[in-house]
Parts: sequence; structure tokens; C-alpha cells
Amino acid sequence: MHRSDVIGELQDLGLTSYEARCYVSLASLGPADPARVADDADIPKPSAYTALRVLASKGWADLVVKKPATYRAKAPSSIRTMVESKVEETFDALEKLYSPQPAQEAELVYTVRGSEKVRAKVYELLREAKETAILVAPAMGLEDAKTMELLSGAVQRGVSVRAICDDGGVGLLPPGVDIRTGNQVAFDLLVDDKVALIGLPDHSACGWIDSPAVASHFKQFLELLWSTSSPA
Repeated sequence: MHRSDVIGELQDLGLTSYEARCYVSLASLGPADPARVADDADIPKPSAYTALRVLASKGWADLVVKKPATYRAKAPSSIRTMVESKVEETFDALEKLYSPQPAQEAELVYTVRGSEKVRAKVYELLREAKETAILVAPAMGLEDAKTMELLSGAVQRGVSVRAICDDGGVGLLPPGVDIRTGNQVAFDLLVDDKVALIGLPDHSACGWIDSPAVASHFKQFLELLWSTSSPA
């Protein structure tokens, strides 16, 4: 697998492009300062400083020397264990939501593929939000101006909006959103305790369902995430 392929796969796990580039560079260089990482990753030095701080907050790197700032990549095996644990938690929650029913009684879970279609569904749900919206996403899932505009509009309409994101996503969210931080690997959205959406952070695919019963179970999972996350 080429270096560019590895960077792409890391982005699928929720890292931004610069974070993925910095982690790969740091893993190959060993302990290094942001300037050296920036040169190796071919990104602007200020962006390397920011990306390395975020990687450290996510548990992907360690700050081993403060002055001058020197970072060391966490071992890939350690990252793998962390990511697998998060994915396992997500699917454990999905198992609790899943209820096999006869075909004639089953709730319909709709699958959407393609970033444009997934974003369109997210936009639709945010426009229709009347009372509450809970959003869970890594920074990668928040790098969309239209989504931020619609979140701001929801807040202005009086919708109670809460969001759980990693440190890199805090600055992307509009004023009025109640924010907590924690490492996330999926894009989750619950609107008005009725419509639930679970998707990949790059918006390449999602599943959604309009069911208060399912949404109620999903909300329990999101409330658990909220209670175990840190105030921003």
C-alpha cells in the first residue's frame, strides 16, 4: 500500500487530511518537531503545529518534549486497539437498537450512498428540526459550510442543538451549539427524538430511520456518549 493510500485510509477513520499526513510522517520519522513534520508531510508549518496538537488530544501521538515541542507517534498497534474498541462500542450500540421483526411489521432502514446524497439527507433533517438535534462527529464530518449554516439556523429557530466532536471540530461549530469533546469515528444525528441517522465520517454512506421507537434507543446511546464526554 502506498503512502497516499495509507493517508486516505486514515481519513476514513476520522482524521483530517493534515492530521493523517502528520501521523504518517511522525510514524516514519520518529520523535520530531512540527517544522520537520511539516517538511516531510509537505504541509504548512502552522497546520502541522495544529494537527500534532489534535493528534495528541486524540491519543494518536505523545508530546515527549515541551520546549522545543517534540512529538512521537503512538504505535500503530496501539491505535488499532483504540479504533477497534470504538468501532466495537458503536456496533454494540447498533445491536441494542436492532430488533428483527417479520417483514410486514419491520421498520424500514434506508441506506444512502454517495457523499452528495448523504449530505442532502443531513441538510434535510437539519432544516426540519423543530425541537432538538444531537450530532456526533469527528472534525472530518464537520468540514462542510452548509451543515454549519443549517446548524446555526436551527439554533436561531430555538432548536436545542448538542454536539460531541473531537478537539479539531470545536472551532468549526457555530455559536449556540452545546459542545462536548471525545474521540469519534462515525457521523451520528438524532433529530426531534424521532429520526436517527448513522453514517461514515466522510459522508460516503449512511443509514437512517424515521421511528420514535428506534430513536428512543439510539438516544440512550447518545446520552451515554454525552455523559462520558468532556465539556468543551
